Amino acid sequence: MKVLVVGGTGPTGPHVVRGLLERGDEVAIFHRGTHEPPGLPDVEHIHGDPHFRASIENAVGARDFDVVVAMYGRLKHLAPALAGRCGQFVAIGGVPVYQGFFPSPSQSQLPVPVTEDHPAVQDATGGAALAFSRRLADAEAAVFAHHPRATVLRFPMLFGPNNARPAEWSVVKRVRDGRPFMILPDGGGQIHTRCAAANAAAFVLAVLDAPEVAAGQVYNAGEATSWSLRDWATTIARLMGADLELVGLPREIAVEATTTLLPLAGTTATHVVVSTEKARRELDYTPAVDPLDALAELVAWYAESPAFDPAASPSFTDRFDYPTEDALLGEYRAAVERLAAAVDQRAAPPIHSMPHPQRPGEVDHRGR
Repeated sequence: MKVLVVGGTGPTGPHVVRGLLERGDEVAIFHRGTHEPPGLPDVEHIHGDPHFRASIENAVGARDFDVVVAMYGRLKHLAPALAGRCGQFVAIGGVPVYQGFFPSPSQSQLPVPVTEDHPAVQDATGGAALAFSRRLADAEAAVFAHHPRATVLRFPMLFGPNNARPAEWSVVKRVRDGRPFMILPDGGGQIHTRCAAANAAAFVLAVLDAPEVAAGQVYNAGEATSWSLRDWATTIARLMGADLELVGLPREIAVEATTTLLPLAGTTATHVVVSTEKARRELDYTPAVDPLDALAELVAWYAESPAFDPAASPSFTDRFDYPTEDALLGEYRAAVERLAAAVDQRAAPPIHSMPHPQRPGEVDHRGR
C-alpha cells in the first residue's frame, strides 16, 4: 500500500514508519523539514507545512494514497485537503477533547477511567483552555465530515526520545546535578495516563490492521497501568541508581513544581486515566514493549546523550532554580514546626479494628 504519514519525525512517527515498512508498504512522510532526527527510516520526504491548507495542497499535489496517517499539523485543514484521495484516514487527536479534562462548572466531571463514550467539549465559553478542547473536538468532527470511515486515536502524554515535551528531564537532570531532593506538588499523587512512543505507534498499526472494524470509530490510546507523578519520578530515579528524596508540598505553595511538572501547567483534572479496553477488545491491540522497559530505554538514551539540550523543546518549562527550591523547602519546614507548636493537639492511639475479649462470652476492654 501507498501510505502518507503526516509528521513522522517525532517520538512516535519513526515507530509507525518502521512498522509500515516491515509490512511491505510504500511510505512517504510529510513534514516541515525542520526536525530530522537520527535513525529515521529511509523513506520519501515531502516538505511543506501541514498546518495550512494551501501548503498541504502545494506539497502533496495531486497524489493519491491508500492510507493517510495524520499525526501532526491541523486536522481541520488536512482532512478536507486529502478528502477523496485516500482509502483509509487515521487521525491522531488528544485526551484534552473530553469534558472535564479542564475542570469547569460548565463541563461534566472527568470520570476515572474515561472511556470513549464520555462527551467531548462543546461549550468553549469558559476560557482559553476550553477553547483549546473545543478546537480538538471540531478537528475530529472535520475528520469524520470529510472521511466518514476514518478513525481517530486520542493520545495521552507520550514518552520517548525526541519528545516535544520531555517531562522526564525534570527528574533526570536533578539526579545528574546531584540534587538531594525534588519537590512534588501535593506529594505527586496525581495520576495521568502515559504511553510509550512504541506503544502509541502500536495503536496506530492496530487500526491499520483492522480497517473495517476501526472505520468510523474513536479509540483511546495509553498504557494499561498509569503512574502517579510520584511513581514516575521514583521509577526514573531508581533506574538511574539514585536516592532522590521526593518532598511533597501543597500546590498552593509549590507554584513552580505545579506549573512545570503537571500537564499544561497544572490546569487539568487531578487524575486523567483513560480506558483502552475498547482498542484491546475490538482491534486486538497488544503493546509492542513493556512500558517499564521503554522508560528504562529512555533513561539509557539520556545517558548516551550528555549534550541533550532542552532548549530544543520549547514546551519544556522547568527552570531548575535550585536556590529557590532550597529556600522554599526551608521556609516550609520552618512554618510546619511553628504551626505544630502553635496548636495543642492530641494524637489518636492506634486501635485494632476487631474485638479482643479475654474470656468466652465477654467483651474486650473497649466494649466490643
